[in-house]
Amino acid sequence: MSLTLAKAPSLGALLPDFRLPEPLTGRLVGPEDYPSARAILVVFLANACPEVARLAAALSELAQDHEPDGLQVLAVNSFDDACRPEEAPAAVAAEALRRGYVFPYLIDQTRSVARRFGALHAPDFYLFDARRRLFYHGRFDETRFGRQVPAHGGDLRRAVYAALGDAARPDHQVASSGCPIR
Repeated sequence: MSLTLAKAPSLGALLPDFRLPEPLTGRLVGPEDYPSARAILVVFLANACPEVARLAAALSELAQDHEPDGLQVLAVNSFDDACRPEEAPAAVAAEALRRGYVFPYLIDQTRSVARRFGALHAPDFYLFDARRRLFYHGRFDETRFGRQVPAHGGDLRRAVYAALGDAARPDHQVASSGCPIR
């Protein structure tokens, strides 16, 4: 059964508040834990999604490159672990270690956060600026699963540079695609 979702927030919308468990540490984590972040990227991921696997290393690199500049990434897994054991909390913790994520990888077992964001699939990227306003909701880059071009995160990187540099929001934002959240 598909997840009934709210409409995705419009550009300029406020970052929805949430706190979710991080299986790797056992902590509850949310955006309010990072008041000095100059930008917050909320990204919906799934361990078993080929599109996520394809870009995971580039996402990890993007986070490492921009964390010193004030970017905080919060990854959220909203997939049903009853149907997909590879999305269970222990598997999410193992994936965070395996991928070398420097950011929290959180569990949204009720999918309430996915609903509030209007997230339809993984990966899905929501970048908020220093005022916690939605600055970018789009794809990672123009590459796609099944093609020989490696993921590089160009579209998202440009948006991160702009958000961290207090520049104008990108005019051209192309929706991401991936595995449907169910």
